[in-house]
Amino acid sequence: MSVYVGIDVHRKRSQVAVVTGDGKVQVNRNVVNGAEPVLKLIGGLPAGTPVAFEAAYGWGWLVELLEDYGSGPHLVHPLRCKAIASARLKNDKGRRGDLGAAAAGGPAAGGVDRPATGAPAAGAAAPSG
Repeated sequence: MSVYVGIDVHRKRSQVAVVTGDGKVQVNRNVVNGAEPVLKLIGGLPAGTPVAFEAAYGWGWLVELLEDYGSGPHLVHPLRCKAIASARLKNDKGRRGDLGAAAAGGPAAGGVDRPATGAPAAGAAAPSG
């Protein structure tokens, strides 16, 4: 069974949801930011599990954690993620399922994936020379 993770990252705590491929929420918890609390929730998931989170303040530690763990981090711009931008429910618990769906769809669902190291960002001009 495929699962996806959506995380709403805040300064001190984050809301984490694990959603199945058919949209059922398996986990939806608020945890203190840090490797141990986050891995307690998602540490048992298969390597490469897509994890989406809003591209907002304070996500650097999470990208490093997910890359080290072997998950697939997807930065999501809230304005490009239709499910979040048009949602009537504007609270953390309701929005994590939307980010899980964005993780499943990747960039087409509003994701803003980081370019590979050394590669220019999408739409960036190649270095001249």
